[in-house]
Amino acid sequence: MGAQQSADAAAAVDEVEGEIAAEPKGCSIKLYKYVAAGSAGAWELVTNSARPQFYDAKEDTSKKSDWYLEVDGSDVDVRVDQAAGFIMDPPHGRVTFNAGGSVWAMKVNDTMLFKSFAVDLNNKLFQNTYGFENTEAGRTKGLGADYAGRMFSMEGVETRVDEPMDVEGDVDQYETPDKLNERSHFEEDDDDPILGVIMGATDNSYLMKAGGRFDVLRNVVGGGVEDKAVSFMLTPGTHKGASTSSFTPSRVLLAQCERRMNLLTPHDPNLLHHADVETGKIVSTYNFQKDSVDIPIKEIAHDNKAAQMDGTSTFLGLDANRLCRWDLRTAGGKVTDSSVVSYQEGKDYSRGTNFNCMATSGDGFVVVGAQDGTIRLYSSSSLTRAKTSIPGMGAPVTSVDVTYDGKWVVATTDQYMMVVKTTYTNDKGALANGFVNPMGGRGSMPRLLRLKPEDRARTGGKPLAKGKFSWITESGTSERWIVASCGANSVIWNFNKVKSASNEVLSFGGLPTNMDYIITSKEEDVVDAAFQHKRYAQDDDDASVVVATQHSVFNLGN
Repeated sequence: MGAQQSADAAAAVDEVEGEIAAEPKGCSIKLYKYVAAGSAGAWELVTNSARPQFYDAKEDTSKKSDWYLEVDGSDVDVRVDQAAGFIMDPPHGRVTFNAGGSVWAMKVNDTMLFKSFAVDLNNKLFQNTYGFENTEAGRTKGLGADYAGRMFSMEGVETRVDEPMDVEGDVDQYETPDKLNERSHFEEDDDDPILGVIMGATDNSYLMKAGGRFDVLRNVVGGGVEDKAVSFMLTPGTHKGASTSSFTPSRVLLAQCERRMNLLTPHDPNLLHHADVETGKIVSTYNFQKDSVDIPIKEIAHDNKAAQMDGTSTFLGLDANRLCRWDLRTAGGKVTDSSVVSYQEGKDYSRGTNFNCMATSGDGFVVVGAQDGTIRLYSSSSLTRAKTSIPGMGAPVTSVDVTYDGKWVVATTDQYMMVVKTTYTNDKGALANGFVNPMGGRGSMPRLLRLKPEDRARTGGKPLAKGKFSWITESGTSERWIVASCGANSVIWNFNKVKSASNEVLSFGGLPTNMDYIITSKEEDVVDAAFQHKRYAQDDDDASVVVATQHSVFNLGN
């Protein structure tokens, strides 16, 4: 069977190479290289007669194929995978990708030749990512039956690529500005680097620094945040098992009307620290336990998107193979005086889930991202089984967010962000939600948000991080923007345009791809970029963003 597969693969390569070799007179493949020059750059022609070909680096072994793309007469020799960031533009016969630290583009002036190359590229990308040949059976194994006929299948993609995800309302109501304006900024007076921003929806937000220090910020309507010149230092206390060598939190949640903080540290994954921000002290430290056994938790999230603004005592916890709910109160509703936080519900998976991150909607729907790229949707009533599972694409999901109404999810990976519409029409013609019922293959095709290859080059290939929607906590309004950081840049997408656009550009698996955004550069790497709560925005269109580098804070808006 292995010999037959190798023969089939070789025949596919020969077919494409044969088509390229036998291209009609006047048909050519041009190869360009992007040459950066400061904040600008230009595409330079390398050759008018490029000869791309795929080869199997493990052809002479019994191991699974490992496909590479090389272009004769150039330095291009790159593994066909997510890191190469292949972007296909069928209307213009263009393929753009990264190789050897440079950005390249091939321009094919024959439609059939371009499609033949794109199909073969898709096949090689699938095989390198999932370990199976790109057949119906292989896609079923790699993607699951629900997506086998949609992703990596040219027939499945071509019927949907021009469909917008959402066409409700006036799609031109909100335009995308050319840039965001810097409303104000301030620099930190000390040498302690900023590690993150903890945004509040009431009066204050916070800068998190090493060693448990928090600087207090004032939220300003239409103006971002201001430094209040007040700070406090949290120390772990004398709780049994707590480390006293360092207290740099890995996760912080404002809680209980934003008067308290719940904190995790990487050194003590079995402990939850509970702080009073008004006194600037840790008032309790609890053990995470189930059946009297300590368990590690690496991520915590609110029960719902507005929970930090009320007195909710429950919250969610996540570890690699565990999703559960905890409560800081006893069954009688009193604050526990025990050293153990109360376990409420959840599920311990035996192995294989490799959870990384989670987020919740206004109704308490839970989205979880995993190391293998899988996105799972859980209802608010049960954490024991995901209602919908969206297959991974070869890249770990490092953060997730969900809109307040639970209709949209954004998942961040190093190379791209994926936007998923969770509502769909079920078999009875009624509107349904993938958080409540299995969505299967009935939903809209996900969209990928990527940086343009030229911008990827300028960022030095730094990863995208912490993608999130603009922040609302009430029904009847909609999120307007999506923000992420990438190296020394903050990147903002117009969410209305993402939903309504009919994308012609394709990338991984033939998924429609959006590269229309606003990018803002700073001198230092951005450590966090977060939206202010909508109550502090000037109007519904305002993209009020707080951007923090290691030593400065910038307030941006449009």
